[in-house]
Amino acid sequence: MCRHLAYLGPPVTLARLLTEPAHSLYEQSWRPARQRHGTVNADGFGVGWYPDRADTTEGDPGLPRPARYRRAVPVWADANFPELARTITSRTVLAAVRSATAGTTQDESAAAPFRDGRWLFSHNGAVPDWTRLPTDLTAAEALALETHSDSAVLWAMIVRRLRRGEPPAGALAAVVRQVGAARPTARLNLLLTDGHTITATAWGDTLWYRTGPGTVLVASEPDDTPGDWREAPDRSLLLATTAGVRIIPLRAPDPSPKGPRPMTDHGFTLDDRLPADHFTTTLHADVRDGLGSTPRTLSPKWFYDQRGSDLFEQITRLPEYYLTRAEQEILTRRAPEIATLTRATTLIELGSGSSRKTRLLLDALTAAGTLRRYAPLDVSAPALEAAGAAIHLDYPGLTVSATVADFESDLAPSLPDEPGPRLLAFLGSTIGNFDERQRRAFYRTLSRALSGDDVLLLGADLVKEPETLVRAYDDAAGVTAAFNRNVLHVLNRELGADFDPDLFDHVARWDPEFERIEMRLRARAPQTVKIPDLDLTLDLAAGEDLRTELSCKFRRDTLTAELARGGLTVRHWWTDPAARFALLMAVPN
Repeated sequence: MCRHLAYLGPPVTLARLLTEPAHSLYEQSWRPARQRHGTVNADGFGVGWYPDRADTTEGDPGLPRPARYRRAVPVWADANFPELARTITSRTVLAAVRSATAGTTQDESAAAPFRDGRWLFSHNGAVPDWTRLPTDLTAAEALALETHSDSAVLWAMIVRRLRRGEPPAGALAAVVRQVGAARPTARLNLLLTDGHTITATAWGDTLWYRTGPGTVLVASEPDDTPGDWREAPDRSLLLATTAGVRIIPLRAPDPSPKGPRPMTDHGFTLDDRLPADHFTTTLHADVRDGLGSTPRTLSPKWFYDQRGSDLFEQITRLPEYYLTRAEQEILTRRAPEIATLTRATTLIELGSGSSRKTRLLLDALTAAGTLRRYAPLDVSAPALEAAGAAIHLDYPGLTVSATVADFESDLAPSLPDEPGPRLLAFLGSTIGNFDERQRRAFYRTLSRALSGDDVLLLGADLVKEPETLVRAYDDAAGVTAAFNRNVLHVLNRELGADFDPDLFDHVARWDPEFERIEMRLRARAPQTVKIPDLDLTLDLAAGEDLRTELSCKFRRDTLTAELARGGLTVRHWWTDPAARFALLMAVPN
C-alpha cells in the first residue's frame, strides 16, 4: 500500500505540504494512522510539481510541463529532500510514498508520480496477479511500460484513454471498473492531475479532502493542519478544482460473464413505478395551474394520446420539419463513433424508443459488442410496451428493461443500477420544451443521477433564420395545427371540458428575446369554457392565447455553459452538414 496527496491553490513550498505539518506525508511514510494494508511505506517516494516558468508540454501549448523528483529509498533516508522541499514552490503538487506490491521493480522508475505530457499520476493500492491482468494494451504499449509494476500497468491503461481524448473522470472510472471486474479484491485508489484539476478514486482504502478559499488538498489521510477534513466514501470518484469538490458514486463491477448471453422468456420486462392515479393527478394539477396562470399555458406532454402520437409521426415526415431528419443524419454518421467512445453496456432512453434513431444507436452498440441492456423510460405504459416488445423481438440478444416513470421528477431511482458505462440518450430536442429554469433543475437531476463512467447523449435544435423555424411548426398541410388542437380534444375527453377546437387558430411565433418558438391556440371569438372535473370556468377574450408548447433553440457556447453550470461537461459536439441540429456528448464534471 502507499500514501499520496495532491494540492491545488496559491503557491506554497513543498515543505509546507509534505514535511512541516504534524502527521504530514513525510511522517505517514513510517507511521500511517489510517492505512488499511501495511504499516510502513519505505520502498521509495516521489513528488511532482508545476513550475510557474516551465516548458510547455509538446503539442499542448500553454499548459505546464511538470517536474519530478523520485527516489527508491525511504523518504526519511534522503537527506537532500528536506532542503529541496524548503526551496521549491508550486501551485500544484502530487506526491507519494511507496509500499511496493510483491514482484514489482524496486528502483526509482516504480515510484510515483508517473508522468505523461501534462499529467501526473499515483496509485495507492495493489492489484493481485497483475502480470496476467487482462487489458486492452497493445504489445507495443505493454513493452513501453516505464517499469514492472501494477501501478505502471494501470497508468498505461489510463494514458491510452487520455490520449484519445477521454475525460480524466471517465478514464479513471473505466479503468477502475475494468480492473475491479477482473480482480475483485484489487485496491484502486488513483490520483491524477493536469496542473488545473484533481481526479481521484476511493476504492479499497481511505481518501480524504480539505478545501479552503481557492485551495483544495486531497490525501490518503489527513495531516494535523487545522481544517475541515472530509472522507470520500469507498467506491467513489472525486473531482476537484480550486472552486470545490464533487463526489460521484462508482458502482461495483459486474461479476457476470461478458459477451452475448442467450435470451430467455424474461428478456423483456416492464416496471410500472407510477401510482395508479398519477395520470389523473398530474393532468389536474397541470391544467389547473397552467390555465390559471398569466399567460395561460398547457403542458406539451398532454399532446400525446394515440391520435396525438400518430399526428406527430406525420409531422416528422413533413418537408418543413427538418429536426428528425437532421438528427438522424448525425446519428447515421456518428453512431459507430459514439459506441467506440462510450463502450456502453446499457443504453437508457428518456422517452419511448421504437424510432429509427434509437435503432441506429442499438445497431452500433451491439456491433461494438458492449451493449447488454436497453432501458427506455416513459410515462406511457402502452407506448413502452409496444416499443420494448418490438426491440426485444428485433434484438434477441439484448435484455430490454422498460420503466414507466416521470423522469422529470423521479429520474435517479428509475435508472437501472447496472454496471457501467451507461449511455443516457435524450433525443429529439425535447430539452427545448423546458424553459431556462426547468433546464437548470433537469441538469442538476441528471448530474446527480449519472456516475463517473456514464455519458449523456443530448439532441438540441440550433438557432437559425426565423422563417425556417416558423415553417417547421406551421406546415402548409396543417398537420401541426391539427396536432396542436388535439390537446383540447384530450381535455374534453379526460376532464369533461367543452372546448370547441374549431374556435381556435393555431399560431407559431418566433420569440427573438428568448430564442424560441412558441406554439399557441388563439381564441377566434369571446367564449366561456367549462371544465367540470376541475370545477373551473374560463372566460376567454377574442384573440386570447393558450400557450401549448415552447421549443427553445440553442447556440453552442450558451448551451455548453448552461450544461457546465448544471454539472455536465460537453466532450463532443456534432452537427448535420447544414448545421441545423446538434448532437452532443456530456459527462458529469
